[in-house]
Amino acid sequence: MSCNSIKYVQENENLLKENTILVNGEKNKDSEIANYLAQKPNRRTLGVPISLHLYNFGNPDFEMTFDEWIENHPKKYDRYERIFSKKQTFGIYNSRKGVNSWLLRKGEAPVIYDQSKAARSANTLKEYFISKGFFEAEVDFQTKAEGEKELSVDYNVTTNRQYFIDSVSVEIESPVLDSIYKINRDYSILKKGEPFVFEDFEKEEARLVKLFRNSGIYQYKNYGLGFWTDSIKGSYMKDVLLRIPDRQISINDSLVTVPYKIQTVDRINIYTDFSIRNRRRTVQDSVFYKGFNFYSFEKMKVKPKYLVNSIFMTPGGIYKDSEKSQTQNYIRNLQTFSSSVDINYTENDDESLTADIYLNPLKKYALTVDLDATTSNIKPFGILGKFSFLGRNLFRGSEIMELSFQGSFFNVANDASESDKFFNAWEVLSSASIRFPRILFPINTTSLIPKYMAPTTNFDAIVSFQKNVGLDRQTTTAAMSYAWKSSKRVGHRIDLINLSYIKNQNIDNYFNIYDSEYQKLNDVSENVFGVPLSKNNNDILAFMDDFLDPGNGYDQAYPNDYNTVSDVDERRAILIEDSFVPAISYSFTYNTRENIKDNDFSYFTGRVVSAGTFTDLLFQNKNDIGQRVLFDVPIAQYLKLEFEYKKYWELGYENILVFRTFAGGAIPYGNSSNVPFSRSYSAGGSNEMRAWRTFDLGPGSEVNNLEYKVATLKLIANLEYRFRLTNKIYSAFFIDAGNIWDITNSNLVTDEGKFTSLASLKDTAVGSGFGLRYDFGFLVFRFDVGFKTYEPYLSSNNKWLVNYNFGNAVYNIGINYPF
Repeated sequence: MSCNSIKYVQENENLLKENTILVNGEKNKDSEIANYLAQKPNRRTLGVPISLHLYNFGNPDFEMTFDEWIENHPKKYDRYERIFSKKQTFGIYNSRKGVNSWLLRKGEAPVIYDQSKAARSANTLKEYFISKGFFEAEVDFQTKAEGEKELSVDYNVTTNRQYFIDSVSVEIESPVLDSIYKINRDYSILKKGEPFVFEDFEKEEARLVKLFRNSGIYQYKNYGLGFWTDSIKGSYMKDVLLRIPDRQISINDSLVTVPYKIQTVDRINIYTDFSIRNRRRTVQDSVFYKGFNFYSFEKMKVKPKYLVNSIFMTPGGIYKDSEKSQTQNYIRNLQTFSSSVDINYTENDDESLTADIYLNPLKKYALTVDLDATTSNIKPFGILGKFSFLGRNLFRGSEIMELSFQGSFFNVANDASESDKFFNAWEVLSSASIRFPRILFPINTTSLIPKYMAPTTNFDAIVSFQKNVGLDRQTTTAAMSYAWKSSKRVGHRIDLINLSYIKNQNIDNYFNIYDSEYQKLNDVSENVFGVPLSKNNNDILAFMDDFLDPGNGYDQAYPNDYNTVSDVDERRAILIEDSFVPAISYSFTYNTRENIKDNDFSYFTGRVVSAGTFTDLLFQNKNDIGQRVLFDVPIAQYLKLEFEYKKYWELGYENILVFRTFAGGAIPYGNSSNVPFSRSYSAGGSNEMRAWRTFDLGPGSEVNNLEYKVATLKLIANLEYRFRLTNKIYSAFFIDAGNIWDITNSNLVTDEGKFTSLASLKDTAVGSGFGLRYDFGFLVFRFDVGFKTYEPYLSSNNKWLVNYNFGNAVYNIGINYPF
């Protein structure tokens, strides 16, 4: 491994193997400090420089042209030309050149030790510790050989004593600034007794600029603000003086000092259709609404009463920087105007301000076409096409309407059609949605959900059809929801109406889809009658009716077989039953992520769902067994509670540790004895228990051969360590733990599949594995291999690592990260 590492290290060079920072004799554990080094060794994964080895498989001196290659390899060229043609030989050269370029591009060239960079690193480290208040810090470095042409560098940091702030005093010339400062002094970052840290002074300066500019001081530009300190005291304490001079302006070529003043925004102009093309045109339409002036170069296409909700400045209100950024962000989120929202301020003769807001509307209509490939254990391969039509500003209030049609063709795992065609199944989905950037409710909700929370009202309608996918389910959904963010981190969503009608159109296909159920009946037929059971659906149903007829006495003669047939019949009745699900729900989200590059954050979401809440009030008709129905379809009633928590730790050098846990439970009540199949929980698949395929795991330690295993409780925990291999290739090691259980005391689930107490957690399945990810920039292609590590359903006493091998592994393909 060492020889390969130094393959391209020259005779008078050394490969930098490792940097070590020793702070007062102890090894540094803070990854931030290591970022200050000017030269870092090649990236290592589990101690192996994989990207360096990848580079070394290539050849940096590979010939750039075919003629150069011929000149350097005449014998090889003559041999290839005798066997192949010259054109084919050129193809071989091009192929090797392409592979070589890929290896060099994706790999990492050896990092050669540079003494000048080491000296610069030592100096940077010293400056870093000085910035933390260690003004007498000392840093030196030494190198040591680690093998042939390899060395490491030790940076020795002696911090000595840290300096602290003894007192903070201020000299602010403008009375207005002085008053604002004193009112907010308790929020100062600089406090007596705190370490003298340069970053804290920068933060305090930024705080003051933000404070003043959000308190009406439009002209405050941070000119002259400074911190002064006295000479160092023997007690390692320093006094701090904050000075803020008055504003300086130019009058008749002379600089004059004037105090700062609070300024108001007395006039607000909104240009609703501004563009470079019409900037010199005359305004054709204008509206004055609640102190705001709306202008348009053509006929106005927005309703001012709605667009006002996007403007956070108030006519006559004091100037605030925050209102400008809030307005820009809010308008961008409307998705009806260009993201470049320009807001300019002009100072009037009376020192008031005029705000000009320039909006450039996007095209009213847009069409998009998408084409994707999909894969899963149920649908091994599929082609998906989507056509979407987008309409903006539908009712002149920045509404967004989207109509989409999606069609998919699949090759399904269980081909019920017995067709010889590769694509033997299809699914179509049509949806319509309208989003209003406000709360639509009979009562004014502005006091509860003000506009800065960016509230929206959403209407959705979806119809989908399937063919040769399960029981060919048809689903029709209509929904109305509200969403808003009460703070930067906290979001809320209320689904006030969510109506779903689920119809199984091909129930005759049940015993083809659930072949294990047919096998149970076939075993009974062979055991009792000595003949196999026909797989014709009508014959199977006739057999079940006859066997379960109390008059035939099979319950007495063959009680075990009778229970088997009874369970199959009851399970079939549940799985083929159509259902109508009227649900309301509330979701709460807490996310500390600052931006897309933030890899050290927490995420929590909780959701409560109540289905069939008002069934007794709204639906009076009942079926033969006393269930309330709509058009003979039972109304589902259940309660569901779900929680998900994710925590990301950035470990440095693009290494990230992710923990995720999910807990969800559903309980039927009233009109329902079971939770609908489509609303139950399953386990397995590429995004959670990756050692099992979707629907393959659970419930608990129950052994059953059902093709689609579902239950009413789900507990999942995942731990994944992600790290970078090369420029575009990432990898991960993961452990998944969890299962599903029954908590409804269903007689269709054995005791092994029920969750009765914490002791049931012994049936938690564990999977582990590794994966590769390729980052395309706009998406991440993911390939994971999951190994069954602990299988609670095994009959043997040893359930660990029994099937831990590639033959029993599950291979998952996915897009983007699982969580």
